[in-house]
Amino acid sequence: MRRIVFTLSIICLISAVYAQPSDKKISKVTFEMVDGEYEDAVSRAEKLLDDSEYRKNGWLWYYKAQSFFEIAKRPELMEDYPRAFKEALKAAYKLNKYQDDTEENEAVFDEAKDFLASLKDSAITLSEIYYDNDNPRKAAYYLKKVIKFDPDDYAVQLMAGVYQIKSRNMGEGIKNMVAAIDSLDENYKPDEVSAQTLVDALDEYALIIKSGEYDKYFGAYRFNPTESDVQEALAMKEDFKKYIIGEEVNKEDRKKQSETIYKSFRSEDLEDDDDDE
Repeated sequence: MRRIVFTLSIICLISAVYAQPSDKKISKVTFEMVDGEYEDAVSRAEKLLDDSEYRKNGWLWYYKAQSFFEIAKRPELMEDYPRAFKEALKAAYKLNKYQDDTEENEAVFDEAKDFLASLKDSAITLSEIYYDNDNPRKAAYYLKKVIKFDPDDYAVQLMAGVYQIKSRNMGEGIKNMVAAIDSLDENYKPDEVSAQTLVDALDEYALIIKSGEYDKYFGAYRFNPTESDVQEALAMKEDFKKYIIGEEVNKEDRKKQSETIYKSFRSEDLEDDDDDE
């Protein structure tokens, strides 16, 4: 199981104190974050984001993502905020989308990297839980959200493709698998939180091709992998294992853990999978 599940790095909160925005209205959100008043921070950030002056402000999207991430950890708030984790992912996407708009936004995005890594790790965890509980469509949904705020994570993109293939979303699945595989070479270094995902995804990719189960679908999308593609994927799998911190995760052990954790996310099953922005 992933190392981080719905945890907000202390570094993120400490950095918020030492790199505060100059705008007084936004600073109020900063102090609410530091005081742990996440519901108030969300409310204030959302009101400011409704103003055209602040719509692309990196600080506000960062705070909104952080606040919803913290709210998602609290079972007592689940009824009032059933989409908290999804809102955190959407806000992270907006943070990425507007990072190049101003120098300040670029600085905010750079400062948010530790938080975004924690958010990504939690999304990967949740995707694994759904996959281990025979719901590849929901698993793919969360990885697609990660790709929106971290499009260069080819580990996540490859696994998203695997999940999409398993849920019979062939067009998108093949598109993501091929794009990810074409982007992987000896110079690629996966993030620490997605290194295990890359190893698992390469293994799944090889198994999908070897099975022959999807060949008739592959042909329709002009995707014709061969045994050499299988061997290349398995070779990359072995090479990328060096980036895994700690012991490699045993799939059966992970599945047993996932089955016990799955109950905590039952409210997610009630939510739709719309990719609304």
